[in-house]
Amino acid sequence: MSKFAPTFSVVVPVYNSGSQLRDLVERLIAVFENEVKDSYEILLVDDSSTNVGTKELLKNLAKLPYVCVITLTRNFGKPGAVIAGMSQSIGGWVVTIDDDLQQLPEDIPKLIAFREHDMVTGTHKKKKHAGPFRFISSGIKGWFDRNLLGYKTPLSALKLIRRPVVDGMISIKTNRPFIPALIRQVTDDVVAVEAAHEATAYGKSRYTFKRRWSQFANLLFGNSAFMMRVFTWIGFAFASLAFFLAGVILWRKIFGHPIQPGWASLMVTTLLVGGLNLLAIGIGGQYFIRILDVSSNKPAFIIRDIMGADSDVKTKRK
Repeated sequence: MSKFAPTFSVVVPVYNSGSQLRDLVERLIAVFENEVKDSYEILLVDDSSTNVGTKELLKNLAKLPYVCVITLTRNFGKPGAVIAGMSQSIGGWVVTIDDDLQQLPEDIPKLIAFREHDMVTGTHKKKKHAGPFRFISSGIKGWFDRNLLGYKTPLSALKLIRRPVVDGMISIKTNRPFIPALIRQVTDDVVAVEAAHEATAYGKSRYTFKRRWSQFANLLFGNSAFMMRVFTWIGFAFASLAFFLAGVILWRKIFGHPIQPGWASLMVTTLLVGGLNLLAIGIGGQYFIRILDVSSNKPAFIIRDIMGADSDVKTKRK
């Protein structure tokens, strides 16, 4: 087994994990040692956990062979942590999986069976989400993935991605990465494999409304012109309506029909159009903020430290 050029790199974003993280690592090792039987490395990316127990657990896991712990300087969010892990990976294929055991390590060989494709994702017929909000928000995200990004199948955190695609994703300059959008910008060779979906090991979802909105915003404003197109059509519709009403008023005036003044309707129309203008300005501002962030070279992640794995490989990563 080569320590210097593993065939597979497993990237796991970590934030305030519990004892299930050790279980995940042990199961990953068992899968690659007993089923895949190929060289591998496991990269645990600590997204600046505040839990002391998580930090101690990561230090202990870094002592295991082929396990590397990458610590970020602050909380950059799950996509930033995944990209950080990808940037330090050296395998020919990169596997991504969450730390909450909703996706099973034992399903990785199913993805590897289709590794001739650029990206293989696990897809779930039945999901065991924690609470209705997580279930609904997951469905909305799936709709956006299909209709904005063009995916023909639902995605999951469990993915297998070829090295050229990973390198292409890393080369895209964005400080607000959205993994499905980055993949689509590099390749359209995507297939899905049915995989199991279990209840989160945390008991409840860590995806708050704020985190989920941030994810949607990164898709809508950072990787899509969808909102711009929506308000272009809304503006066109209101302009057409205004011209139509102006024509009606002019016609009635020419032919001597009385024109009834309407203060209430005028105020409603003014407030509606004014509100839409303000909303459109706000959306334009969101695009401008992201352009400014990219042009100022704000990073998607900053690595504080790297622990574990082979010393020569660690030197190469730095």
